[in-house]
Amino acid sequence: MNQPAALDLIDESARFFSEPAGDPLVALEKAHLTQLTLCDMLEQIADSIPGQINREVCSRLAAGLLPLIRDIHQFEEEILYPQALDRLGTAPEIESTIRRLRYEHCEDECFAEELADALYELGTGKAPRNPEAIGYMLRGFFEAMRRHIAFEHEHLVRLLRQTATDGQQGLVTG
Repeated sequence: MNQPAALDLIDESARFFSEPAGDPLVALEKAHLTQLTLCDMLEQIADSIPGQINREVCSRLAAGLLPLIRDIHQFEEEILYPQALDRLGTAPEIESTIRRLRYEHCEDECFAEELADALYELGTGKAPRNPEAIGYMLRGFFEAMRRHIAFEHEHLVRLLRQTATDGQQGLVTG
């Protein structure tokens, strides 16, 4: 996906997750697509440091990163996880899985706040004080996010889909 289209997806997703509607599992798939697109963009920025930084992309991501992450996490914690617990409450380890995902959300939000500051600095056009540290920070964030999504998919989405194929309806209507 090219950068303008990726930025548009991230902007549109930010509006969507401020008031998600419909089946939470479908919304989660949209969240994962948005987050993976964000990861790809952050990886491109990390690869471009120090010499070929796209200041506009950095500025837009600096402004939208934390609100997007918070909105997605709020959707998961207030809508998806409670419905998943109602649906999967007897599944082995579902409570510990959701507890782990919530903990990772706290860490991701703290990291996103620091990363937004670094992206803002890159967006100003000033030479980064420590380009290696910013590259390391970017990589740490997007790698953690990719792992979180993979874990969520493997341990939560799989169970939710399995219950849907066992004759139950979607999360919202079940």
